[in-house]
Amino acid sequence: MEKKFKADNGASNIFWGVAAVMLLVLLLYRIFKGGEVWNLVIYFVFTIVFMLSVTIKEYAVTNLNFLEVRFLLKLLTRNRRIPLGDIVAIKQISVNQLKVEKVRGTEVLRVKASDLDALIAELKERNPRIIVDRGEEK
Repeated sequence: MEKKFKADNGASNIFWGVAAVMLLVLLLYRIFKGGEVWNLVIYFVFTIVFMLSVTIKEYAVTNLNFLEVRFLLKLLTRNRRIPLGDIVAIKQISVNQLKVEKVRGTEVLRVKASDLDALIAELKERNPRIIVDRGEEK
């Protein structure tokens, strides 16, 4: 059985939402006042597609002891589960951020603050060799 943890997408969703609203307002202005709208339509569609394709829904610790990042929509990848395998160490950066040190690089995860301790405990339980650093980075 796998354990699931909700993702905290942070300010990125707010940024892309504001960008989409600004492009929509500019598009409506150009439609009513006259002018070229095709480039704005393309920008607006790209913003919506990009915003939906990078929204992370949850992190899951699977039966294979992998931490998977699960996206909300399957637009840019065939399989919307991306495993973060080969975890060597975990460092808590802030109240809701984990820096996952892997054999081939690092990942920074934003998890709900209430789920952070449970996620660290679950990963440590699944793989006792993972080094956990609770220090605060500045």
